[in-house]
Amino acid sequence: MKLRPFYRVPPDQWLFTTNGDVAAAQSRALAEPDKDERTIEEYVRQWVLKELLDSYGYPVEWLGEKIVIEETVQVATAEKEADISIKNDRGRTYIYIETKNASCSKPDFDKAERQLETYLSSTHTATIGMVTSGVETRVLRKKVNPNDFDYIPDIPEYGAKEKSSYRLVRNLDIINKQRGKVGLEPLPRRCENILFEAHSAIRDIDGLHDDNALDELCKVIYTKIYDERLATQAKADQEVEFRFQTYGKASASEVASEIRDLYKDACDYDLRVYSQRIPNYERSRGVFKEQIGLSDVALSRVVELLQEYSIIDADIDIKSTAFQKVLGSAIRAGMGQYFTPDEVVRIAVDVVAPRVSDLILDPFAGSGHFLSRSLDYAVHHYGATTDQYSLYQFKMFHLHGIEKSPRMVRIAMTDMLIHDDGHSNIRNTDALLTFDNYPDILCLPDDENKDPQIFDIILTNPPFGSLMREEARKMLGRFQLGHKKRSLPLEVLALERCYQFLKPGGRLAIVLPDGNLGNFNVQFVRDWLLQNMMLKGVVSLPSETFSPFGTTTKTSICFFQKFRTVKDRDLDYAVAFYLLENIGYDATGRRKDGSEVEDCSRYMTEAVRWEPVE
Repeated sequence: MKLRPFYRVPPDQWLFTTNGDVAAAQSRALAEPDKDERTIEEYVRQWVLKELLDSYGYPVEWLGEKIVIEETVQVATAEKEADISIKNDRGRTYIYIETKNASCSKPDFDKAERQLETYLSSTHTATIGMVTSGVETRVLRKKVNPNDFDYIPDIPEYGAKEKSSYRLVRNLDIINKQRGKVGLEPLPRRCENILFEAHSAIRDIDGLHDDNALDELCKVIYTKIYDERLATQAKADQEVEFRFQTYGKASASEVASEIRDLYKDACDYDLRVYSQRIPNYERSRGVFKEQIGLSDVALSRVVELLQEYSIIDADIDIKSTAFQKVLGSAIRAGMGQYFTPDEVVRIAVDVVAPRVSDLILDPFAGSGHFLSRSLDYAVHHYGATTDQYSLYQFKMFHLHGIEKSPRMVRIAMTDMLIHDDGHSNIRNTDALLTFDNYPDILCLPDDENKDPQIFDIILTNPPFGSLMREEARKMLGRFQLGHKKRSLPLEVLALERCYQFLKPGGRLAIVLPDGNLGNFNVQFVRDWLLQNMMLKGVVSLPSETFSPFGTTTKTSICFFQKFRTVKDRDLDYAVAFYLLENIGYDATGRRKDGSEVEDCSRYMTEAVRWEPVE
């Protein structure tokens, strides 16, 4: 610990003597020189203030601006005053220090520690606190749960002397050369591993599991994209200082406090803007409300890695590849049930061929890759011939998802943000509820609509397994296929829910276990399908398709078109079939030569004949 043993600072050298409490204590100390730190607590605070300057290296210029005393702290409905606060550049406290007199009893010292904890819990930018009596000193660090704390050796020292004059600002040369609108170097191809490096840093520093590390990285990416968007709102010739940076900060804790504050601003902005047009937005989409759970050191390191490059202005292929590299490693580490391999997604999207006029849904969105790939497809094929307004409408309002896991919604939203938006349309809820749980979906055509049959395209990979719980059994009654059934494979209900959401003539690509296509005990499902949809094509996937992600279930991609009218039952139509034997990797996920994915996609795109829809 850099804090030296207590020494008495002469009262005539005290700081902040214009403060009433300090002035009163100084007068008492001068009038009663026999009184010391045991009876006058101000001696302890002045010792700490001097140590911040002498031992921790904080600049004297910070006094009164970034090092303040008796800062008001809002604790629930009460207002308290912290003895010492250290603030970041935006005036947000990131370190609190509480002092007690040297004769403080153990119960009183413990009470002061609890008081410090309430200050830290109540301040989203503050993670470090110190309580000292000059005899005993404790330093605390707030954990992910704002009411849990660890003891740590010391508060951070000032460490930005060598770079305090430099700030990361909007580079107008980059904008003038039309290399972007943010004013940062677009993420280059050589740096497409940078998100993987950031993910690894989180794992190495904080010891998080891959999926937890990915979740935290998504919060940081979300924050950076918000900061970049703020820069794009400035005038073309205006230099703007980015908040997402480490330059000029005294320590990792100050960096982290700035990012936590920026993250809160991003969350508040999202809720404020989208709640005005989307019913129940906070309940169904407000998944970024959960605080950043990284340590100050890990968070600062991620900022250091990402700060120099623009995500918004980066080539879509580069940033998409960068995110998929991180996502793939996390999925293989235990999130496989939420993941559909890119090879499968590409085939499905190519065959349904989304247009910018289509309304698209993935009701079991997982990581959201069907949606981001659909966005890429439509922009690639129709972007050059579509006006900017229609393209904006497609990105912002035509791509929708439903996902039960809050963590996966954050991941899916991040993927959509990286692909230039649509993130606000991914809902954190169950796709098998009654339709009154999706008021914002039902009102997509118009505010008075009550019919769920509104989507032109649905692409999805529903979870596999049986519904056996009591809650699930109640759900069966909502579906024709669940009538008089005690249990039913979840993917069967998913199939019917997709049908319910499709408009007449709508196109469906769904990954299903082969058992649903061939088993005798689900003949009723095949009969129902023949009465409601046309099977337009099947891609039989190799057994190793999902093996690297935790399941060996044999599956196929099935392509259906909902009947436009009952007359479609009498149509004579062909069913395209492709037996895919090499998907490009083996059961362990290692690359394998001879992939047939491109051939499969090309063949099925030509062979599947969709019926025209007026």
